[in-house]
Amino acid sequence: MAVAVAVAPTAAPAQATPRTGDMRVMFFDWTSLVAAVAGHLLAGGSSGAPSLQAAVDQIVAAVEQSKNDIIAHTDLIAAADVQACARQHTIEFSDIDNMGASVRQLWAQNATGCATLATSYVNTVTTPTAVDNIGHVLPSLFAIVIAARTKAGLTNGINLVIQDQIRSYEAVVAKLTPTDCVVKLARDPGYPVEKWWECTAYNGDKGISDSVVGNLREPNRTQAEDWATRRTSRPTAKSALPQLRALGA
Repeated sequence: MAVAVAVAPTAAPAQATPRTGDMRVMFFDWTSLVAAVAGHLLAGGSSGAPSLQAAVDQIVAAVEQSKNDIIAHTDLIAAADVQACARQHTIEFSDIDNMGASVRQLWAQNATGCATLATSYVNTVTTPTAVDNIGHVLPSLFAIVIAARTKAGLTNGINLVIQDQIRSYEAVVAKLTPTDCVVKLARDPGYPVEKWWECTAYNGDKGISDSVVGNLREPNRTQAEDWATRRTSRPTAKSALPQLRALGA
């Protein structure tokens, strides 16, 4: 564990207060939208229930409203095949109700293949920038897949789609967790030692944890990791995992 010692420093921040940082482009709660649809189907609910159709329509509307922002992130994906299929399905999704039944089913299957490809990519790629770029697109892409399969009547396999979504989010969280972290120590004569974590994310953003006083207490590294990655796709993936796992897919 790396340790940096400072003697009589400027006081360490007493609390790492959460902030909005810069606003993430895709502000929709994609996880809740997916959970509303997948949760209904995984619980054995009717595929024709009005509440399910309303939830699917919310996904369609969300994708349409954020289409330009999604595509902007999609264009940054390094893998040409993932970029192409994600861009195509984002562009075409608003017309899903205009497709014939057989075309809609084929389209939904292709969208599922795109999400599977994206899952494989994010689990393989190691460059943080590449992970972050695909991480920004995964939430809307999986929402498109869940909604498309529901509209096409392909509700079998929804659990496997959710499992892929969980795997992809776990990869984003793990690969974007900062490794450049040190414990800072403040030693002011006559006072107990003060300690806190400081982490630097791949993009240069720094994060600090709450400070603790005394040798018997340890600061929370996770606080510094989370704050350092506030402007990446990691917070969205991390916050979504409990809700997705609760679906029991």
